[in-house]
Amino acid sequence: MSARAAFVTSGARGLGFAIVRALLASGWDVFFTCHTSVDRARWLVAEAERAGRRAAFAVADLYDRQQVLAAAAQAQREFAALDALIHNFGPFVFERIPLAEYSDERWQQMLDGNLSNFFWLYRELVHGMRSRGFGRIVTVGYDGAGEAAGWRFRAAYAAAKSGLAALTRSIAREERQNGITANMVCPGDIRGENKMKRVADLPEADDRLGRPPVGEDVARVIAFLCREDSQQLNGTVTLVTGGYDIRAYDDGKDVVDEPALFQPGESVWVIPWNCRGQVTDVQRIPNRQVVYRVAGAGRSGSFTRFQLRPER
Repeated sequence: MSARAAFVTSGARGLGFAIVRALLASGWDVFFTCHTSVDRARWLVAEAERAGRRAAFAVADLYDRQQVLAAAAQAQREFAALDALIHNFGPFVFERIPLAEYSDERWQQMLDGNLSNFFWLYRELVHGMRSRGFGRIVTVGYDGAGEAAGWRFRAAYAAAKSGLAALTRSIAREERQNGITANMVCPGDIRGENKMKRVADLPEADDRLGRPPVGEDVARVIAFLCREDSQQLNGTVTLVTGGYDIRAYDDGKDVVDEPALFQPGESVWVIPWNCRGQVTDVQRIPNRQVVYRVAGAGRSGSFTRFQLRPER
């Protein structure tokens, strides 16, 4: 691929950090914004240089329209062309708040942070994409955004992200003849520092059933959507959730209520290993099957009851 540059919002922390790294690894140069994670932003710039790529960043408050426009202008000075816009930034309220209790300020913050600032950036960058006959736009949603699914006590966030999904699909239809695609990617329940990690960073990297999701899982999909040969992927909403229904878990709907069949210290036959193992831990999480940590034959792994059978 010829040298192209992407604009990533909130690229120095969380999922954005993984997205910037994935794009650099895919041959893109990257401009990204950050707010407080300046040291990490500088680390990304240095990593880009080590990889023979180029990265630059702007410190910006993405709720502030003037700062968003200033970041877009800086990006266009730094790079001759910006061929991708990845809107990763999007505030989430961790408190469970009924919609009627939202203040006007918090409501506006959710709209500006998830929807309005994307519009501001899109309007600044799309004209160059049109003129070059190429553009890749990727927004980040949640599981349910594509269907405008309700989310109890997360109504403002759900409304903003569902609006962003509709906006993304509208752009796909408006700009397809200009070589511009627009897609949304919806992450699953990626926790804490795992948002920044690659699969190889995990101690459970080889544990097919026990490995938690990481930022790289989502970032690889975004990098794929940005490829030149991904033209026919347009107007899609892709879930990268591992099939986990985070809204059901958040609503307290424990649709899986499974008794533990094995206890710590119990010997079991591990079917994928074709050998004996010993249960070391039993993990019971609402709305999930029981997970058994098993050690044996010099290794350990995570299994459900379907991969285990009692020792007789």
